[in-house]
Amino acid sequence: MEQQLIQKIRARVIIEMLGVPKEHVEKTLRDYVSRLKDDKTVQIHKEEYASAEKRGELYATFVELDMTFKDAYHLIAFCFDAMPGSVEILEPLELKMPAKDFEGLINDLQARLHAVDMALKNLKATNQVIDMNAVNVLHNLIIYACKQSPKTAEELAKIAGLPAEKIPPFLEKLVMDNRIKKSGTTYAA
Repeated sequence: MEQQLIQKIRARVIIEMLGVPKEHVEKTLRDYVSRLKDDKTVQIHKEEYASAEKRGELYATFVELDMTFKDAYHLIAFCFDAMPGSVEILEPLELKMPAKDFEGLINDLQARLHAVDMALKNLKATNQVIDMNAVNVLHNLIIYACKQSPKTAEELAKIAGLPAEKIPPFLEKLVMDNRIKKSGTTYAA
């Protein structure tokens, strides 16, 4: 009998989580797996949790799940939602499907990829606007401070909350645009 796309797929997956504090990361991962158990399109046979370990300033943990998915569509949807670090198909050892079903699966995958791509492009555009606004706020703060009295680069860095080595490009831009003037080691508006 030919296996179809709608056949169940059993897989071992690893879901990783990173964050702080340690207890929150571990609880969030367990809560996520608990919600998965309520999903009628998956069945979890086994779950093995790792204790969260410190990685830099964050804590990292993971869970290894042995689970069965209703079909390939639900496995792929799970991969997009959970973004597991690893997926190992345990059963069936071969997947056979009609070309039309495979086309549908590929088109669904493409639709999800396009949605992710669009979200990333929107996020990038939003970040560019935020960055531009932050630079404008910083410029306005520098100009305002320079209007109060002449300031050194170090004083302006302190007012702006920046390390002293980060302020020169902003000052150079404002001088170049004739928004502030440099006289010796001080700046004024």
